[in-house]
Amino acid sequence: MSNFGSVKVRFAPSPTGELHLGGARTALFNWLYAKKHQGSFFLRIEDTDKARSKDVFTSQILDSLKWLGLDWDEPLIYQSGRQERYKYYIKKLMDERKAYRCFCSKSDLENIKEDSYALYPGTCRSLSSDEIKTKLNQGKSFTIRIKLEEGYTEFKDLVYGAIKINNKELDDFIIARSDGSPTYNFTVVVDDYEMEISHVIRGDDHLSNTPKQLIIYKNLELKAPIFAHLPMILGSDKKRLSKRHGAPGVQSFKDKGYFPDSLLNYLALLGWNPKNEKEVLDADELINLFSFDQVQKKGAAWDEKKLHWLSGQYVQNKNSQFLLDQIRLLDSDWGKNSDISTLINIINSLKPRAKSLHEFIVKSKHFFIAPDTYDEAERLKAWPDSNATEIVGQCSDILTSLDTWSSEVLESEIKSFASKKSYGLGKVIMPLRLAVFGSLDGPALFDIISILGKTETLHRIQYASTRMPT
Repeated sequence: MSNFGSVKVRFAPSPTGELHLGGARTALFNWLYAKKHQGSFFLRIEDTDKARSKDVFTSQILDSLKWLGLDWDEPLIYQSGRQERYKYYIKKLMDERKAYRCFCSKSDLENIKEDSYALYPGTCRSLSSDEIKTKLNQGKSFTIRIKLEEGYTEFKDLVYGAIKINNKELDDFIIARSDGSPTYNFTVVVDDYEMEISHVIRGDDHLSNTPKQLIIYKNLELKAPIFAHLPMILGSDKKRLSKRHGAPGVQSFKDKGYFPDSLLNYLALLGWNPKNEKEVLDADELINLFSFDQVQKKGAAWDEKKLHWLSGQYVQNKNSQFLLDQIRLLDSDWGKNSDISTLINIINSLKPRAKSLHEFIVKSKHFFIAPDTYDEAERLKAWPDSNATEIVGQCSDILTSLDTWSSEVLESEIKSFASKKSYGLGKVIMPLRLAVFGSLDGPALFDIISILGKTETLHRIQYASTRMPT
């Protein structure tokens, strides 16, 4: 086996659900560390829970990682195919008397707890060979427990620093269940050792597992890896981010047309900072800057507004033709009756506000379909009375008279009109926007009018005027 001369890390998801944000962040930090040190990044599918593990989730996890650009090294490991290796190491511990059979039933263990024993007191630890043989002949089921030595278990975590645990706080914990299946802590040790993993990088919800795993390493006389435990991602209530917070999985971001580099960028900033003011960082910059020195211990709060801002920065930096191609991948019918130059103009008008490809599709609706209804609250705000109808009518006359149709000319003419009439600009802009776009939200009004063209704009104004106060 390797003496960890090179960096080897792994991401080990369970295929019991889709890849969630916390898992994606863990995978990312492993990937960044491996890339920074010219090491290897492996995947291990922990699929030993036969009842809950599904192939569809395995495929989804792999697809999400590919979409994020987190390429992994072969081979891809499946825990379910490694049962013989676990049996080998359990037998090794039994042969060396570093583990033992425990014949205590569930009721026995419940009685022990009722007798004020918080930890298992080692009831079966010192059974004689004859006692063990008798129980086996009686067909009694058993688990296998590790033999814990007195003393301390200590390690230096790359995030939390030095950690020291008194072994009295632990008990002879189970490493194989009564059906013979190994427990999580045991399989992890065997897998990480045989994969020659040098650094175990995972969420700090696993911090309590580490002393147990180190005890298994010690009893098996195997070299343990270096550990780094990452802060949890928290919801707005400061509790671990979960579905109850409405937290989507990675697939949801893909389906909504977020760019993977923007999501990676945001995930990297959850619990880590680059020690500078720059927040928009591409993969190469993240690799170059990444260090555990800047990973914080405190949980990192999920901030959707920050994600949207960051995603918007990526959208604005994308070429408009590229955006058009990507939108068409999401919706092949988008703008199908419009020419390319018009679609590029629509994209350019929406760029400052869009945070995903899906938003381009949603927010562009009224470029293609004239509004025929108006939100009543917006109508009352923008077009409350006949004065607004009169203003819109005057604007219509100005627009009709124009020979040049560009956003610059349109803006100049309408603003000049408002100034001459001493109208507040909002009293002119808001009803016009409602008439031509059906909403007070959206791109700049004069960009909208310029893209719609003279005929369509005047038609929409006329339609709206017949449905507003006179």
